[in-house]
Amino acid sequence: METPLTHQETLQFAEVYLSDIAPLKTIFFQAFPKNQDITPAFGVPFLIAKKENKTVAFASFIFNSKDEIDFNVYNASVMTDEEKLIFVSFVTDYIKKQDNGKFRNPEQLKNMINKILQWLN
Repeated sequence: METPLTHQETLQFAEVYLSDIAPLKTIFFQAFPKNQDITPAFGVPFLIAKKENKTVAFASFIFNSKDEIDFNVYNASVMTDEEKLIFVSFVTDYIKKQDNGKFRNPEQLKNMINKILQWLN
């Protein structure tokens, strides 16, 4: 009896660079299709997930409903639930390891989000 082989793509993770912004905007607008502008929910992107060299998700520092620094993950519809969980786990571990105070200052993060909004809109 033959067993069909399935080919599982491996996710690759990287920090965000300026050249990544266009695909991140596309993913963001998939999550908020009625938006025509980038909103503060876009936050400050810091990690991306790629599959077959195509950006499929990104993590962004944002403010949660309690006005505390948090992160959000936006993903393209091509990601499986398992891949989403893998990326969220990687992001969580990454933040824990990056204990250098980067984006821990709420005022600094607010300023960065405002600059990004002005630049992208």
